[in-house]
Amino acid sequence: MIASLDELYHSELFFLPVMDENARLVGLEIIATFAAEDGAVRMPTELVAPRLSVEEQYCLFVEKLALLETCQHFFIQHKLIAWLNLPPAISDLLLLDSELFSRAARFPFLELAINENYPGLNQGKNNETLANLAMHFPLMLANFGAG
Repeated sequence: MIASLDELYHSELFFLPVMDENARLVGLEIIATFAAEDGAVRMPTELVAPRLSVEEQYCLFVEKLALLETCQHFFIQHKLIAWLNLPPAISDLLLLDSELFSRAARFPFLELAINENYPGLNQGKNNETLANLAMHFPLMLANFGAG
């Protein structure tokens, strides 16, 4: 995906390993950074995300799903979990867009990561969007204690 800020940036996806207390690999989080076209500047998603439109967030989420698709046999074979960050704008689209929903639902190893600053998170099961998502996908609280 290409994002236009002061200059053009393109997304680069990485796997961040998550280990248990015995140093065994439990899963991988797919994270994104944004690099300037000349490669001189690299920014984490957290700095770019507030500037992304819903369409750009959608493209980034689809890009992450496409990466999962290419690696799905690895996750299944090694019984690993894959975590994808779920921005609020995408959570609504995930419930409304049947194509996006089916693309994400085909991965039995996928868990959606919700940041602790997710709007309405403190409503718990009364948050209709999260309650509906939880019926279809495992949800995981990310960045717990960061804010």
